[in-house]
Amino acid sequence: MFGNLLLGLTTLAYIGLAIFNLQKVNATGERLMGWGFISLGLIAIYVLCSLFLTISVASKGGFNWLSTSTSTRNILVGILWLGMTIGVVYCAMLSTEMQTDRTTGIFRLLSRPVYFGNLWLPLLMLIPYAILLNPTWRDSISPGVYKIPLVLACVLGFLIMMLPRIVNSLGITVPTASRDELFMEEWTKAIEQETSTEVLFNYTKTEDERIRNMVVDKLRSLPAWEDELIGILGKTGEYGHHDFHWVYVFLDNYKVDHPDRFIQHVNNTLPAITAEVGRVRQKSFLYTGDLLVLNIDCVCRVLDEQFKESSAVFRPNMLNLKEALELPYAQDSTMTEDFATMLNTYKVSVNTWLESN
Repeated sequence: MFGNLLLGLTTLAYIGLAIFNLQKVNATGERLMGWGFISLGLIAIYVLCSLFLTISVASKGGFNWLSTSTSTRNILVGILWLGMTIGVVYCAMLSTEMQTDRTTGIFRLLSRPVYFGNLWLPLLMLIPYAILLNPTWRDSISPGVYKIPLVLACVLGFLIMMLPRIVNSLGITVPTASRDELFMEEWTKAIEQETSTEVLFNYTKTEDERIRNMVVDKLRSLPAWEDELIGILGKTGEYGHHDFHWVYVFLDNYKVDHPDRFIQHVNNTLPAITAEVGRVRQKSFLYTGDLLVLNIDCVCRVLDEQFKESSAVFRPNMLNLKEALELPYAQDSTMTEDFATMLNTYKVSVNTWLESN
């Protein structure tokens, strides 16, 4: 009964370790450290449970087939357990680094069983142990059913741990992909599997043009992608509390299929930008960060390039924006040189747009 309880606990530890290591690590700093401690804790629980389980199986005569000598048998059981356990621990620690695996070709294919070893190696121990703890099962089947998996698990455990040294000693050169190739591979998989327009739109904020182009191609393949952009443009509350400026960044680089649908929504964002300009100008300390998010030069380009034929719709709001940019500063305000330069750039962009429209 106690042996079966230990078998259950070890199985639960195995399941927990397997599920945890199947999760993709996406953390930094303290969260990454916490992730590491949890992983080590699960490994420790599995090691302890498997050790007590092995002792329980040995006390019930489950390993009498190893040797008739008690001392020799205990040594062999220890080696057997060590081999089975060390392989699981090694693979469990490797699995957290799977996303940084740079091997390519046949070597990448061969590395998969090692990275997932913590999923299949424990089964070579748990299933035979379940048989050995139940005399009825043990007596009704061939001894090879539980002997071969246990010995195999031990041998594979030591072999997997020594594999890097074996490869180096044989002088085998393992082909590896560059970090950039792996980076693009991960992004390609993520983009291909993503179906949310909101997530894909967030991906367009990356500075890597290759990724942006892939994202836009996927975005355009979804039926409601323009509705998502229009929905973001419609959030015209306090400027700092929404992301419609990212829509302008997107529109500055990529054409929409139905520009007429965007005209009124784009026009509705201009008063929010104007109001934010007025608020910024009244602050006591004026710095570039407040202006940078407004992206007014980008707004002017979008209006000119994507909605040129509708300039009459935008003109009243653009005149208001011009007035806001020319408002006086607060009497006690201080201004950085970069702020003055960017403000002047915005003034030129708006005036240029008004002159040509």
